[in-house]
Amino acid sequence: MTPIIVVVGLLAAAATACAGEEPGGSPPPSTMKFEHQYIDTELPPISNYGHSVLVDIDRDGRPDFVLGRNGKGGTLYWYENQGAGKWARHVLGHDSASDVGAVALDLDGDGWPDLVTSGVWYRHPAKPREQEFTRHVFDPDGGGAHDVLAADLDGDGKPEIITYSSAKGLCRYKAPADPTQPWPKQRIGPGVHGAIAPAAVGDIAGNGHADIVAADTWYENKDGKGAQWVAHKNIPFGRAGPFGVCVRCAVVDIDGDGRKELVMADCDIVGSKVAIFKNADGKGTSWSRQDLPMSFTYGSLHSLAVADFNNDGRLDILSNEQEELLPPGRQNPRWVIWENLGNGRFAERIILDAKLGGHELVAGDVDGDGRIDILSKPWGTLPWNALGGKMHVDLLKNLGPMPNRRDK
Repeated sequence: MTPIIVVVGLLAAAATACAGEEPGGSPPPSTMKFEHQYIDTELPPISNYGHSVLVDIDRDGRPDFVLGRNGKGGTLYWYENQGAGKWARHVLGHDSASDVGAVALDLDGDGWPDLVTSGVWYRHPAKPREQEFTRHVFDPDGGGAHDVLAADLDGDGKPEIITYSSAKGLCRYKAPADPTQPWPKQRIGPGVHGAIAPAAVGDIAGNGHADIVAADTWYENKDGKGAQWVAHKNIPFGRAGPFGVCVRCAVVDIDGDGRKELVMADCDIVGSKVAIFKNADGKGTSWSRQDLPMSFTYGSLHSLAVADFNNDGRLDILSNEQEELLPPGRQNPRWVIWENLGNGRFAERIILDAKLGGHELVAGDVDGDGRIDILSKPWGTLPWNALGGKMHVDLLKNLGPMPNRRDK
């Protein structure tokens, strides 16, 4: 198939709105440029594809892509990044208990990345091209989580596992020295459908501790050890859709002032919004909201990434629409970057409009050229997509400015 190359500055309606512009103003032309490539179009065209992780599975210096289906009989795959645009699909394991989420980290200290899902972890076999990962249950009652994160909540330098779901709530696990044994579990608070992915952990209270943001509530790590949590229900975001409240969130310093902001996107709802919440006093007691520019009615934005996509030194915001949950009459899910122009200004840039939806995208430099690329797949497909309803795993290769280049 011929790759789709999108020069964002030339794409129709790619930059029709800019937060912070005077009425009638327009943003500058974009330097962003991406090429769409298919990684795979042969997976079964059924739903429930989640578990998006970018990690170097085979330790060859190139990040690989993990995805898979949840539930009994569901298969997890990893795509070997062979370089030069070539990818090879391998089976990682089976029967994940997660709804959507997964995270990779070395649990057993052998130097190889393992995979953690909801109540289950998969041990790396050290020969991943030849052998599947070994499945271990760490919490028999821990299934069904929508989101899974790894973060150091107690300050000991070792990440813990955080899971989140409407049924089981917000839970924290500390893996024992032998991770094949049951893991101690702490329930921090109740849950909604989803909220803590991809990166909703950071210092909100301004005391150096790792707090957790969960939709309209943030949980203060009061003692810095993860033993005492105080809920603050004061974030004005999160609307109930068909599956309840669901958002994506990243805690990040988006404006470079040294203070963490919240970047949040609606998902599982038509009319999704993306907004930045500034921590007004640096203690999380009040928030000022800035909605990002949107020139059309968006569908479900079940993806979020924050990275510098044009190497200008400023963090941009990325999402894509699902094939499901689009506004009535639309069959063109779009991939969008809100380019950070500085001084609180953002420009909406459509980087792909090709009848290909996405879900839980990930961003990273997959080819080692210093530019941030994008990988995604749908949760499920619809018959009108660009492949006639086939499943697709997608790469948007970044052809924009190289590192250290500063275009005026």
